[in-house]
Amino acid sequence: TSQASAPSPRRVTTVAAVKAAFDPKPTPGAKQAWLDAGQQLLRDGGIAAVKLDALTRVLGLTTGSFYHHFDGMKRYLDDLARLYGTDQVKANLDDADVDDPRERIRQLGRIARRSQMRRLDAAMRDWAGSNPIAAESVRAADEQLLLFMCRAFRDLGYSTRDAQLRAQILLSFGVARVTPPWKVLADNDDRMLEILAP
Repeated sequence: TSQASAPSPRRVTTVAAVKAAFDPKPTPGAKQAWLDAGQQLLRDGGIAAVKLDALTRVLGLTTGSFYHHFDGMKRYLDDLARLYGTDQVKANLDDADVDDPRERIRQLGRIARRSQMRRLDAAMRDWAGSNPIAAESVRAADEQLLLFMCRAFRDLGYSTRDAQLRAQILLSFGVARVTPPWKVLADNDDRMLEILAP
């Protein structure tokens, strides 16, 4: 009877495979993990910090795992640059796309803070000055973000022209590298939204 109740190895493997297929976290050796590590290095030290030895150290993996996913550092850096303006921004906007337009903008701000997007954005804009793929990625991300925010302001009742200006102001506020001589309050994003859409 005790043998009948023990799970079969085949069933355990199948359950594990199903769980892995639906687990949103990438496995440590997956291509996405390498790209995520690269973005963290970008946040921490800019493009100069993104080196193969730093990546392997962060992930605790070998260069063999790296070369399983990328045919070299150039290809990796190209993929890293493209991620910012494609899958990443799309996923963030999909997560923020709720019915209420004011909440849509707030949700986008929460995602940006949680993902440390300000630091990543600063590094990407620096990199874009010397890399055409990074420049195109930043342009693509800006376009998608502006269109998303413009739609939210239009849904709040603003004309297209006013919505576009508000979206541009809000994005500029989010990516600006200004260090004010006063304490920056945690609710600044909400306060800016109240100014732009009272």
